[in-house]
Amino acid sequence: MRDERASLPRVRIAVIGSSRVGKSALIVRYLTRRYIGEYHSNTDLLYRQTVPINGTPVELEVIDVSGSNSDKFPAEQIQWADACLLVYAVTDRNSFEYATQVLEALKRTPTNGSPAHTPASTPANMPLALLGNKTDLDHLRQVSTKEGQTVSAAHGALFSEASVADNSGDLYRCVDRLLAEVRTPQRTRKFSVTKMLGSLIGGAANNNLGNRSGSVVACPRVPTPTRPPLAAAAP
Repeated sequence: MRDERASLPRVRIAVIGSSRVGKSALIVRYLTRRYIGEYHSNTDLLYRQTVPINGTPVELEVIDVSGSNSDKFPAEQIQWADACLLVYAVTDRNSFEYATQVLEALKRTPTNGSPAHTPASTPANMPLALLGNKTDLDHLRQVSTKEGQTVSAAHGALFSEASVADNSGDLYRCVDRLLAEVRTPQRTRKFSVTKMLGSLIGGAANNNLGNRSGSVVACPRVPTPTRPPLAAAAP
């Protein structure tokens, strides 16, 4: 039987942040409403799920960019994406500084004519969101809400704070707003992946998802040319 998802419009989101800020937990929480706790991977992971955007079913692909190589600008993953979600932990100032540096580098990245982008989603003007996670640990906070608001406003990004652990509604609203900003879902772009790791989303194990189905696969890491930390590659 032909996979119905093959005919759906596609939206691709890159989720970027330092290690242990809760990127993987955030993605799984958004897609499945489940909480997986702390999770660390040395490779990028690609999640696929059918979700409604403005009432229209869309094939959503989310790449969880590994934070283990956070001294390199994730240029390939950004070129692949239609929008980026930058995640930091409000309890970790270093993670906030990394997210800020990525935002700054994104604005400096020149358009390279790649067919991966429409004119509305080149790195310099693609939809962006900045999300501060772990608000449930407010007593350990190192980054104020005002700081996050200021940085996001300076870079034209949506801003939100949330607790993935507490399943706060701000998490869903932030991702939904980012998806809604992606004006032209792409149907034809391809992204190579390695082996299937197994179905983590949908299927009989997740009866609370209704008709949703999805998967997670490992993405190959392409060696990044040596360059100063977070400096966007020249065209």
